[in-house]
Amino acid sequence: MIPPLKQKMSFGGISETSGGNPAEVPGEESRTISGRLARNSVILLVARLASASAGMVVLPVLYGRLGEREFGIWAMLTGLVALAGYADLGLGSAQTREVARAVDLGRHRQARAVMAVGVLWGGCLGILALTGTAICWPWLAPVFHLGDLATPARDAVLVLLLGFLLRNLALSWRAVFEGTQHYGPIAVIDAGTAVASAALTVVVAMLGGGLVALAAALAVVDAGRALTVVIAARRHAPTLTPSLRCLRRSDLRETFGYGVRIQVTNTAAAINNETDRLVLAGFFGPSAVAGFEPGSRLANLLRLLPVFALTAMFPAAATVAASGDSARLDRLHIGMTRYLTTFAMVGAAVMMVTADPLVRLWLGHPVPFAAVTVALLAPGYAVHLASAPARVVTRAEGYPGAETRYALLSAGLNVVLTLPLLRVLGMRGVPLATTLAVAVATAYYFGHVHRKLARPLAPVLHAMWPPTLAASVAGSLTWLAAPYLPGGADRAGAALAAACQGALTVCLAALILVLLGYFDAHDRARLRTALTSLRKPNSTTRLTASGDRPTAPLEAPRHDTVDAAQDGR
Repeated sequence: MIPPLKQKMSFGGISETSGGNPAEVPGEESRTISGRLARNSVILLVARLASASAGMVVLPVLYGRLGEREFGIWAMLTGLVALAGYADLGLGSAQTREVARAVDLGRHRQARAVMAVGVLWGGCLGILALTGTAICWPWLAPVFHLGDLATPARDAVLVLLLGFLLRNLALSWRAVFEGTQHYGPIAVIDAGTAVASAALTVVVAMLGGGLVALAAALAVVDAGRALTVVIAARRHAPTLTPSLRCLRRSDLRETFGYGVRIQVTNTAAAINNETDRLVLAGFFGPSAVAGFEPGSRLANLLRLLPVFALTAMFPAAATVAASGDSARLDRLHIGMTRYLTTFAMVGAAVMMVTADPLVRLWLGHPVPFAAVTVALLAPGYAVHLASAPARVVTRAEGYPGAETRYALLSAGLNVVLTLPLLRVLGMRGVPLATTLAVAVATAYYFGHVHRKLARPLAPVLHAMWPPTLAASVAGSLTWLAAPYLPGGADRAGAALAAACQGALTVCLAALILVLLGYFDAHDRARLRTALTSLRKPNSTTRLTASGDRPTAPLEAPRHDTVDAAQDGR
């Protein structure tokens, strides 16, 4: 059990002494974590922006060229492959965690052993997915109402799974970059392959290629990405390569003891994130999936920025957890919760009020179920994001059991709610069940974690309620004012409507937060810290050939000009 906090913590993450003295400024370690998280998050964000932009260009082309039914089948097939990716036995997180420990604690043998297990399971998972799909396809095709497209759909999904197999084999080398917090090469590789994939997909679609040709294009890109990651990782850290000779029985017990609980969480996440397409295909056919997919993609944009902050946060949190500094870890948790909740809640409000014009702007015509999907999924994603820092921290500490309970409760509620809501509300019941399940499970999770781990809940609630209230009020006022704001039926009118409604929502939310006194001098100091750190060169060093710890620390330079920097940035 993690010891309780000895300091009283404000919602901004400043620790106060019991005697009521002014807040003390965290030291150099706080500033270095702040700078490193900001720098890594920006690197990942730039890469993901390129990837997301490529995907946003591709989808309308596919929607128009394939037609509603075939596009729905394509979305369902990619969803099936995504489901297979969740069955990694938690080895993705386990490998990143061990590499981070290798850098900070010199645990190179353990890291190489866990990486070897990751390679073996990645290959086995890909082969199992290929053979299982081929065997079960005669039963799957009628369930999803594929009709005359059953054969090309089968061939396409098998080709996609071949690319999935190749991608899996390279995940251990990807963990080298993530665990050492060296995100530049990964960002370049991800962005480059996303753009290449988009370009090939557009060319194939424009030339009249069907499902199999599209799958072949993606498999080629997957092969190139896997090869590039392996080569780059071996150059970056030649000592961190998979080795079965380093494997001991204790490594298996620790890895799978940690990873299996993550796998349960991943299974629950698969139910919440990927099965909606399959449920819609089973009950309503591929055309329903064609309406759901654009809405789901738009709602997922809400997670674009936070995902990379959290990706960068995990190895940093693992390093802090390994040092045993619980107070520093709590500052990181509260600060990230504060900023992430603000972004998530205001972003969800913007998504909800602009759902229809966003869909019309993107696809060129109204797709009612897509707009409904955006409006129903956005609040669920926002609530899920608000709990993400707590989940990252407990996972880094080696206590994934709390997250497992949260994920199981969320998935179970989703399954229980989907059928009755589907019968009452039709297709709308599917995304609504996801949002309701996430909201209830998140409320349970916060109460359980803070009681079980003896952490005070008040600082977290103090960090979350102002942006939640501000976003709710701002979104409601904008929705009432929407009929009186500029707009139109064409793409230009949709763009104008989305811009006006989104800007009004953000401005109203910011005004409410200012009136509530949510922003203070510490926020401006953190912003200066982040901006200053981004102008500094990345001090992350490569591992030496001997396997020793780096000669230079993985810390960013100290920025003495900022006095109130915090871990929570």
